[in-house]
Amino acid sequence: MRKSKKYVLIDVGNHYVKCLVIGETSQREYELLKNFTARTRGIENGETKDVVSFREVLEKVISEVEEVAKLETSEIVVSTSCGKFNLRSVEKEVVLSENEKKPIDETTVEQLREAILDEFQTTERPLHIFAKRYIIDKSKVVFNPQDMLANSLAAEFNLVTVERSSGSVLDFLEETFPPETDFAVSVISACEGILTDIEKETGTCVIDLGYSSTSVTIYSHGVPIRLEFIPLGIKHVIKDISFVLNTSLDEAERLLKTHGCAVFGETSFVQQTIEYKGLDGMTAKTTTKDFLSRIIHARLREILTKARRIYREETSKFSEIGLKGLPGGIILSGGGAKVPRLLDVAIDVFKNPVRIGTYNTSSNVQIKNADEVIDEPLYNAALGNFVSIISRHQIKPQAKKKVASESFFKKLSDILKNLW
Repeated sequence: MRKSKKYVLIDVGNHYVKCLVIGETSQREYELLKNFTARTRGIENGETKDVVSFREVLEKVISEVEEVAKLETSEIVVSTSCGKFNLRSVEKEVVLSENEKKPIDETTVEQLREAILDEFQTTERPLHIFAKRYIIDKSKVVFNPQDMLANSLAAEFNLVTVERSSGSVLDFLEETFPPETDFAVSVISACEGILTDIEKETGTCVIDLGYSSTSVTIYSHGVPIRLEFIPLGIKHVIKDISFVLNTSLDEAERLLKTHGCAVFGETSFVQQTIEYKGLDGMTAKTTTKDFLSRIIHARLREILTKARRIYREETSKFSEIGLKGLPGGIILSGGGAKVPRLLDVAIDVFKNPVRIGTYNTSSNVQIKNADEVIDEPLYNAALGNFVSIISRHQIKPQAKKKVASESFFKKLSDILKNLW
């Protein structure tokens, strides 16, 4: 009997650490065993500033995980949005033979990948590698070269890398988790968690509104072709509220979560009074929901306008797209996507189809008892880590049904043959 497996999926952000533990049964069904969120401490602007505080947070997360799973026997993927990430496009070629053509096998393809990865070991570390296309004998373009005959094989890859630095969060995470742990970039994991293969192939833009920054990731032909970071995020919305209303950051965050809205001007908003504490934590103050919404709207519109510039700059390279935009549209992700009525502002800014992306809106496998996380944009990256494991194992949940169907028709065919 096939043993059940457990997957530990952690996403380390600048504001929260999100953790999921998913179990796989012998029938290849998946169930959420644990979900846990802890406030990040010891990280500032993507770098480790207080090792002791950060270690305490991770120890708390690990303690929660080990209530239902052992790290040593689980498959672990840890993603992070802390660091400086880049999208690199590189080409490499290997010569198989000067004379007689030789078959291309998996080893040849792996040699290409390893040669490319070796080039980035000093200043940057590759965390994701995407094959754009392969070129056989400098002329024939293919997407899967295995078992083909060739004298040479070249490849074009897109890599997502993280810059090496003294305060690297990734280095600290590597020291904390078992050696077999896989590491990923949060925004790429989030895309894997919410995009379908068709969306990645035809072209889609994912805008991830994080705490410290906002990322813009554009996919086309199955790979990310643009990755940009805007140094503005929900933290800046909170700071605006704190400054204008003369209150603490914690109180400003509470106002955003409980009363925040991305649009203003509603009649009911003007009439709705909101009470909050002043900067000293004691003085009672009031504002209206309309005034609070104006503060929130101004910063969010600025962020989305900057994202639109990146989007239009990239789509202008595709003559067939024009004003229609990418076929997959724009998808909002990250914790900031939860701000009420943000979708209305995004549609007005982009003048293109926009939706909120979650694991539940994708075509990924079902996870039992996970209703509270699969519709939550905050968990997109952690769930994307789960998708990466499934993809790596090439697990196909529908395969069992397909085999059963084929078996039925085979039996029917045999019966009919026996009649004659």
